[in-house]
Amino acid sequence: MKLQNKILIAFLFFILVPIFILGFVSYHVTSSTLKNKVGDETLYTLEAIDLNLQMVMSEVNTLSDYIISSREVQDFIKYNDEQSLLDFYNKGQAIAGLLYGQSKLDDLVLYSAAGQVYSFKKTQIPSYGHFLESEFYSMMIEEEGRPVWISTVESDKFVNSSQPIFSQGRVIKDINTLRDIGYLILDVKLDRFDAVFKRLQHPNSQEMIVNGKGEIVYNRNHQLIGETVVLPEKIMFKQTGFFVDDWEQEKSLITFIPVTFNEFESSNFFLVSVKPWSFITNETKFIRQVTIFLVIFVTVFAVCFKQLFLNGIIYFITEFQSKMKQVENGQLTTRMKAFSVGELNHLAKGFNRMVEEISTLIKRVNNEQERKRKAEFKVLQNQINPHFLYNTLESINSMAVLHGCRDISKMTINLGKLLRISINTDDKVTVSDEIRHVISYMEIQKVRFDERFRFEIEIDKQLEHYFILKLVLQPIVENILIHAFHRNKTDGVIKIRGGISSNKGFFFIEDNGVGITNEVLTTLNEYNRGSKTSKQNIGCGVMNVQERLKLYYGERYGIMICSEENRGTTMKLTFPLSEGERDDI
Repeated sequence: MKLQNKILIAFLFFILVPIFILGFVSYHVTSSTLKNKVGDETLYTLEAIDLNLQMVMSEVNTLSDYIISSREVQDFIKYNDEQSLLDFYNKGQAIAGLLYGQSKLDDLVLYSAAGQVYSFKKTQIPSYGHFLESEFYSMMIEEEGRPVWISTVESDKFVNSSQPIFSQGRVIKDINTLRDIGYLILDVKLDRFDAVFKRLQHPNSQEMIVNGKGEIVYNRNHQLIGETVVLPEKIMFKQTGFFVDDWEQEKSLITFIPVTFNEFESSNFFLVSVKPWSFITNETKFIRQVTIFLVIFVTVFAVCFKQLFLNGIIYFITEFQSKMKQVENGQLTTRMKAFSVGELNHLAKGFNRMVEEISTLIKRVNNEQERKRKAEFKVLQNQINPHFLYNTLESINSMAVLHGCRDISKMTINLGKLLRISINTDDKVTVSDEIRHVISYMEIQKVRFDERFRFEIEIDKQLEHYFILKLVLQPIVENILIHAFHRNKTDGVIKIRGGISSNKGFFFIEDNGVGITNEVLTTLNEYNRGSKTSKQNIGCGVMNVQERLKLYYGERYGIMICSEENRGTTMKLTFPLSEGERDDI
């Protein structure tokens, strides 16, 4: 995938995806918040409606209490004395009128135990025998004087009626003997319920009373009373609450609370409010529209940003990468062109300067290498031929032998051996060559020091064919001859032992000289730890060998010194075992 496509995809992903997520979360959080807010408000409304319904029923209960306890009604029921009932009406007309006006009663019906029937509206009402056969009668007997309510959809419990009413029935008991002497039925107009619902009903919603069978017991639209709706199962399992579900094939917010008509019965009625979900989510449409607008705007902005700005940067990066590859392939004449964007143009100029400097440096290095090669060639031309030097030393040796100068012959032979290793350009020599070199050095020094010291060499045969950094033993021996032996000492001994231990090569170089003071040993340790102490104070040759060993082999190898004043010194030199080929000397 091209770089420009990667950048565009990354830009869209890191901008559009967060906006989508933000819009989605905002929409759902807002919807949930609105649902909870509207649901809670609707619950408060339903509770207010329920409270007002209870007040209406309480008024009717108060009126029925007054009627069944009235002496005139008791006389009418017991003695069929219509004059008593007329007296009740005349006496209680003011109270009855007030209660009728508040409760909006439609009719008052009395049944006596003797079978007499009386209606205030003088309307056609069921006979006493039909009344005794109705379920309404059974319900009143079961409640023993407590109020019993039935709705229009349950009117078949008493009588078929096309008028939407709520009816209350009670058993009338003799106030003296508490014997059942009659029955009272009060029909309440739905106008009283309409007033309650109209005052508290929310716009764009419908509130209703539904029984457990799904039958609408009350609705402001009286034509819907008696119709059956499908109740969601959640209503049957919860006492109160709200949820979103389908109501008559429309997604709606359904809020419900239980309603009790009969005081001593468990409720099987529900006060239900239904609000279309589309009405509730009208406010969230703005969020959804803003989110869609932002997505479209950002997409257009991303495309424009890519065309107007990113394409220039992408082109610069692609061009820069191409020019870098050309430089890697040795095309140092490559140059970047100018760009309109200041920063990019600055980078292009920097690239061009870098390539020019690299080209200049390469030319300079090539010239220096050429001059160096010519200088080395001149040095080689002027260099003394080693074979000429060896032949000359051999001639000197021969002349010394002819004249009987054995010391001169011996020194000449040892000097030739020294020169063979010293002139050799290799960094490493075999252990046997290094031993031969230090022996030649000590033989020459014995002549110089007039045989005032002797040396002993003991080397493990297995060690001799391994390689070691050259010229490591001779500086140590030279340091011993300079610092360890007094000029008048005639019994100096230098011992060199070599062997293999733990896959390492080692040499012990021992002397019986004056030893090293504690102060000098401390200085040696400080120098090994990186101190800038002068080498002159601690032996330049030994420290040079130490530095060469550590640089060549690493910190694990080098020289360890053990000494005591007037008791001699022992040095241990360790090096890794290595085998290899080298040119013959």
